[in-house]
Amino acid sequence: MWYDEDSDEDEQQNTGSMSGKTTEKNPNYEKKDKCQCTKGCSKRSCSCFKFGSGCNSSCGCGSSCQNMFNHLEYFFGENHKCAANPCFSKWLVKHAKKADGFQMIDRDKLRRRIMTCPSYSNVLDDEDFEEWTEKWKTIDKNEKLTHTQELFRMLLSNDTTTYYYSFCENDVFEEDCNWHCIICQKCMDWREWHCEECNKCMYLRKKTNDFYSNILTM
Repeated sequence: MWYDEDSDEDEQQNTGSMSGKTTEKNPNYEKKDKCQCTKGCSKRSCSCFKFGSGCNSSCGCGSSCQNMFNHLEYFFGENHKCAANPCFSKWLVKHAKKADGFQMIDRDKLRRRIMTCPSYSNVLDDEDFEEWTEKWKTIDKNEKLTHTQELFRMLLSNDTTTYYYSFCENDVFEEDCNWHCIICQKCMDWREWHCEECNKCMYLRKKTNDFYSNILTM
């Protein structure tokens, strides 16, 4: 999802005008292995909740945990421990509020939304998606849910293929072309980076120009 072809030297060149510190970062890579919460875990102040993942036995919350992302098997299937990708986790917080609200989301309607988005046909060039789609045409009704959950794992989880479904744009994107910023809470072009000083994503022309200049001189 994060495009990073620049050298360390290039990183140092992209600095803030006042502090001299590197101003670009990908906040989506800052996830910790456990949260330090003592209760709740129902808001973005919980590091697990913030990144769309369930808490685990090493977290500090224990039996008081209310993290809705502990129950993603509704979408991803039993025996599949997946975290929601950033765009899906934002959408779930808005539409489900808490884990009990998952049951109110129509999984077949969600599948249709994905499969009818403008660029879905593009993913069929991928062997895994082509195989999934061909199987979808032939399976029995009682196999549909399991197969739907496989599609969700492919496009809505962090254990992804090279594509992800964007709820922000209602379309499928390649992960090296677009990404969803965990702080700004919206999908971005790969050329947009999160600035530490202004705390928002912006198009960094200099980094992009440096990258293409390096390609042309190789």
